[in-house]
Amino acid sequence: MSLPDIPSCAVRLRTEREARLWDIPEMARELRQLAPDLPDIATLARMIRRWEGGQHRPGTRYQLLYARAFGCSYERLFAPASSPEADAEPLSVMPAGEVTRFGAWAEATGVGPATLEYYATSLSRLAHEYLYRSPAPLLSSAAGLARDLFDLLQKGHQRLDQRRELYATAAKLCAFMAWAAGDLGQIGAAEAHARTALVLAEQADIPAARALALCAQSKTAFWDGRQHQAATLARMGFECSPNDTMKVFLALQEADAYQELDNVPKALQAVRDAERARATITGPDDPGGLFACGVARQGNYTMTVHIRAADMRSAMAAAEQALQAYLEGEERAYGTWAQIHICMAHAYLITGSSKQPIAT
Repeated sequence: MSLPDIPSCAVRLRTEREARLWDIPEMARELRQLAPDLPDIATLARMIRRWEGGQHRPGTRYQLLYARAFGCSYERLFAPASSPEADAEPLSVMPAGEVTRFGAWAEATGVGPATLEYYATSLSRLAHEYLYRSPAPLLSSAAGLARDLFDLLQKGHQRLDQRRELYATAAKLCAFMAWAAGDLGQIGAAEAHARTALVLAEQADIPAARALALCAQSKTAFWDGRQHQAATLARMGFECSPNDTMKVFLALQEADAYQELDNVPKALQAVRDAERARATITGPDDPGGLFACGVARQGNYTMTVHIRAADMRSAMAAAEQALQAYLEGEERAYGTWAQIHICMAHAYLITGSSKQPIAT
């Protein structure tokens, strides 16, 4: 039988089946699922081949089953070719208006660039203010910001790219709250926030957010006495961090954990990793502030490792470099500034040096 001689309903049956990527045995299974009393699959498959080849026309029962299997009207499949129903587009299984409305919904969004910028800017401001303000009020502000952001993610509607950015910002915000909670002695809360930060970062699938979450987890583990875990988490963050000063900081967190464990070789290796990371910085810090690592902060961590290694000369050199960075205008954190002076005093007492530190 030539193609023009094949009945239009036979052509439509084959077209609809192939549009769903069903082979003939699958078509038979679909029909038999609707009516389990039908013949076996092999027998149905032979019948389907004859129907699609135009050798026979399905009976009324099979026509109704076909319409149910394809989710379309009986008339569209089996009406004569000249009828309006037969002229309908054979591959359409959903009204065009319904599809168009869903497309419009998917394209719409409940947030805009200004909203995304607001959350990112607010987080950056908190991270910078943390360097010189008390943690408690900043943690309270961050909690309010987080509630708004979580509500937006749970109840709002955003495009996928916007939702990813919101997840990343939420991850960074949780990392900030974990850090602040830890500084306030709330280790349980810090752990919960850091863990949530990593969950959100994984959803966003943005390396910088993941590194920030691991940084917060490492810090929490360190102050909870889990130095081995702190070192491991810091190394994981280092491996996924982009080339900004956060990568430097993560290496120094690893060094701090190892020096606390009195593993000087690994601590010194991590210090060298921090130095190499400093030399390969290619991007700005986000959000910066608390999570940035300038030369002064690096010097503070480095001198602690050198003191543990009983290398007072290198420790004092790191301290002098750190204080010089502050004199040259590097953003100052009161905690880091105090720690540098405490470590310098420690080193001077050990060596008996009377040298005066750089005035800051």
